[in-house]
Formats: sequence, structure tokens, C-alpha cells
Amino acid sequence: MTGVESVALQVAVEGGLIGGLRDDGLAVFRNIPYAAPPFGDLRFSPPERPEEWDGVRDGTASGPAAPQPLAFDIPGNDYFNPTRYGEDCLTLEVWTPDLGADSLPVMVWIHGGGLALGVGSAPAHSGRTFARDGIVHVSINYRLGVEGYLPMGDGTDNLGLQDQIFALEWVQRNIAAFGGDPGNVTIFGQSGGAVSVLSIMAAPAARGLFARAISQSGTSLASVPLEEGVAMTKRMAKRLGVPPTREGFRSVPVDRTAAETLPFALSFVRNPLRNGSASFMLSPFRVLSGTPSMPDPPLVAARADGGVPLLAGTTRNEAYDFLQLFGEKGLPAPLAWYAEHLMKADRGVKKAYRDGRGITGGVPLLDAVWTDWSFRIPTIRLLEERRAVSHLYEFRWESPRHPAGLGAPHTLELPFMRDELAGLLATGASGEAIVGPNPPQALATAMHDVWVRFAKTGDPGWNPYSPDSRATMLFDTDSRVVDDAAAPERQAWAGRR
Repeated sequence: MTGVESVALQVAVEGGLIGGLRDDGLAVFRNIPYAAPPFGDLRFSPPERPEEWDGVRDGTASGPAAPQPLAFDIPGNDYFNPTRYGEDCLTLEVWTPDLGADSLPVMVWIHGGGLALGVGSAPAHSGRTFARDGIVHVSINYRLGVEGYLPMGDGTDNLGLQDQIFALEWVQRNIAAFGGDPGNVTIFGQSGGAVSVLSIMAAPAARGLFARAISQSGTSLASVPLEEGVAMTKRMAKRLGVPPTREGFRSVPVDRTAAETLPFALSFVRNPLRNGSASFMLSPFRVLSGTPSMPDPPLVAARADGGVPLLAGTTRNEAYDFLQLFGEKGLPAPLAWYAEHLMKADRGVKKAYRDGRGITGGVPLLDAVWTDWSFRIPTIRLLEERRAVSHLYEFRWESPRHPAGLGAPHTLELPFMRDELAGLLATGASGEAIVGPNPPQALATAMHDVWVRFAKTGDPGWNPYSPDSRATMLFDTDSRVVDDAAAPERQAWAGRR
């Protein structure tokens, strides 16, 4: 292929020259292929290296996202999600403060979206502020939904995860050309990206490809055994009217598998009477254990991991926005029934919320139970299983856009973590700032500095998590470290989650 003839910057990477731009003294290179387009003969196959190209490939504009639904009404759409997708989607974006530098720390971002939506080049994932602070920032695309997370046999398990590991291998071979140190790589991600981080930590093929990890609103329990993934493959195949095989799915146009992704996911989430508690894990697309790419689930692998330092945490109200998925009529059964029967929130669990936080029922109770069941308690359990150094945080600052006590929902920490509170980078699809009119800049500065410090040194600035103290950083207008911040809930969920 032939790129543009003239660009402001050029870097030699595997495959050829890539062109980039200067942005406020920083260098940015977009649409860099780390793998061949995974379609045609390569559809539903493990990633392969891209072909070489002639001339200079244009890296001044973002490339297409992985196939996914584009026309959907979710607040924040223009902040997190793409406007187009295409076949040449296995690309990455690099921001660097200095092309001539030697051994700068590297951070590789894995976007969220339930392993079904999103793109690494979205405004929410800009690497500008990290590059400003001395980090080489990489954000990646990977296969999603049907194309990336439905097993069809013959090496098709966890194709999206295989893409992510393939991208990390590319970073090892190429990041020095951007001033980065391949021996000082931190992987980090949020939501589905954090699930990916924990899965990469459990994947044998990824060992040695990174030095540290950050999991934001992830859960080790989003990984399920292979047979559950096979069941999802059969359900989607029935929906598409094809056999549940690679050949069957290859007979379906990419546009159709992309279009069916969101309806399939919503039907899964909105039908807990059929799917049980699995619906509250929010996506039918999961990373599968018991496979060549991930033999052991993250919780098991954590007991024998290689000593990689981990920073992990959640927001206070992870589940609140997800309640909106059920529409104006709400859930098709009383809230208490879901909390008690599907998530095992018996009297003891509910007493912990009543006595410790004054939550007695209704939406606040379901939010608290769902948040802890899906995100916070599994994160704590993972840290307690690890022998390696771990640090725990909880994001508690509340946006005024939400009711009091419910104002720290899933994704709210992202503009703070990136120190990007102003303008488009903190605006949802409705045009309203997701952080409200006067977000605390001091919190954004402090939180971003923690991420940068951890990437550079492995020490975020407070004591590691241990069974003795369970030190937890609470990010708020008055951030502070407390011991065992989740004590009542942690103890109440013991033996249940």
C-alpha cells in the first residue's frame, strides 16, 4: 500500500515508515498497523503480522474501529465510541514527548466497552496528558463482539485477547523508535479493558511483555469457562441462522455481525429471569478460561503470578448507570428479589449496607449490591489471592448530574485519571459535561499524578494492600488512605462472593 507523500514527522516501524504530527510540542502517530486486517481469509483466525507498505503510511488521522454497532443511544457515545469501523482495524496510536529520548516509561491503554464496543482513538482515551508528563502512551484496537469473543473451535478462542497480546509484542519490538523503554511497560484499562488487563496477567503468552498493571473497574469474574462461551456461540448462531462454526459465521457479512452485537448483548442483560445472575455481568462476550490462550481464570492465576505490581480499584456506584438499561419500566421483578436471589444478598449482606451506609432498599440498595457483587468484592478478593504487590483504590467523588449517594458511576474516573476535565473530552453525547459544571481540578491533578508515578516507579504513594491493613486510597475532594474501607461489605460477602 502507499501512504501520503509528505508528513511532518516520520518513524520507521515494522512494515515501513509511519507519518505523524506535532501537537503542542508532543508527537502523535495514529493508525499504525500491528496486525493484518482480520478479515477475508483471516477472519476468525489468530492475528498475523501486517504486510509491508511502500512510502509513508499516513498516521495523522485515526483509522477505523473494529466492527461494532454505531447507531445507538447511549450517553457519552461521542466520548467513548467511534463514528466508523472497517476491516483494517488492528491498529494502535502512540503519543510521545520525545522521539529522540531513550528509555521513557510506556503505558499501553486497553479501552472498555464490554468487549463489544469502543475504539482506542476515542477522545476519552487520548494520550496527550500522559505524554505531557513524560510517558510514551499507546492505545490499541482489538476485535470485539462476535468477531473477537465467540469461540468456534480450532484456535478461535479469545481472539480479542490474542490481538491485545499481539499488540504488546509489537510494543516490545517497536516502542524504542518512539523513545520508549520496552522493559518498563504498564498495561492499563477500564471496564472491559480492565477485564482484559486481568486476563492478560493470566495469559501465559503475555509473560514478560509488561512490568506493571492497572485495573480500573474490572472484575476477575468476567472470565468464564469455555463451555459458557460455547453456549453463547450457539445462541448467536441461532440468531444468525448459521451453524455454530467458523465456516458458518464466515458466511455472515461483517456488517450483520456488527449490527447484531448490541441487540444480542441487551437481550442478555435485560433477561435475568432466563440468564440468572450472569446477566448482571453486563455482557455476553467474555474472556474464556480453560483455553490455550488462558488456561486458568484470573483468580486462580493470581495465586501464582509472576510478581507484577498491580493497582486496582472501582468507583463507588459502578452499577447506577446500568440500571438505566432496563428502561422506564425497570426490572421485570421487585428490586429486592434480584438483590437477594440472583446476587445472594441475604439478610446478613443487606444488614451490612443498612448499618454501615444507611442504605435500606430501593435503587440505592440494588446499586450497592450490584456494584459490590460485580466489581468491588471480586477486585478485593483478587488482591487477597495475590502474592505480588498490589494497591487498592476507590473513586468516591460524586458528579452533580446524579442523585446524592449515587453520583460516582462507572467511567466517571476517566477524565480525572487523564487530567482531562475541560471541553469535549469530558462531554457526553447529550452535550452535558459528564463531570458536571465545576469538577475539582485538584482531584484530577492528584489522580493523574498517581497513575504517572505508578508507571514510572511501581509505587502509587500509599502502602500496599495486605490482610493486615487493607490500605485503600479513597479518591475524593478530600482524598485519603484508610484501612479496610470495605470492611462491613467484605465481611458480609465472605462465602457468598
